[in-house]
Amino acid sequence: MQMGFRFAAMFAFVVVAGCAGGTTASRDTAVVTVSAYGPDMSGQHEHGVGARLDVRESGEATSLAYPPMELRECNQSRTACALGIGVISGAAKIVSTSATSATLAINLKYQVGRSYSYNANGQQYSQQIPPDVQALQASQVISKQIEVVYGEVQHLPLPYGVDVAVCAQKLSAGEVIPDRSACQGN
Repeated sequence: MQMGFRFAAMFAFVVVAGCAGGTTASRDTAVVTVSAYGPDMSGQHEHGVGARLDVRESGEATSLAYPPMELRECNQSRTACALGIGVISGAAKIVSTSATSATLAINLKYQVGRSYSYNANGQQYSQQIPPDVQALQASQVISKQIEVVYGEVQHLPLPYGVDVAVCAQKLSAGEVIPDRSACQGN
């Protein structure tokens, strides 16, 4: 019995000592926030449907997928409008960092059309513009490297009022969550 207790105590000591000798990430890292928002259809908010996703300095590409956005384009008198559903997907990766900026490789596909469908948890969902309404159409690919100065926002405007904004931040060692106030306008 005492032999088992001594073994357990010695094992616990070795484990704790081993953990105490470990190192944590002791260097600063970069995070780039890529946000994509459609226009606000009600006129009451800063922007419409969208999201912001963080790309971390991991050496791996981060998948980017944004919710479908309802889009509208009207004539000047607003007597006739065309509607569409916009979707943005792609990937981004931080390829390098410096003391003042991060360089992001970004590949996005933007599609606007009459319908959008997706499968979630075995359920099929779809959105569709009625057949008697004129539908917007667009397709665009963004594939480039962008150097983003820490704290500054760069905009990549897309057709029909959709905006992709990119902002880089430097996280201190041990910091996990980016300070959203550092990227105003993102």
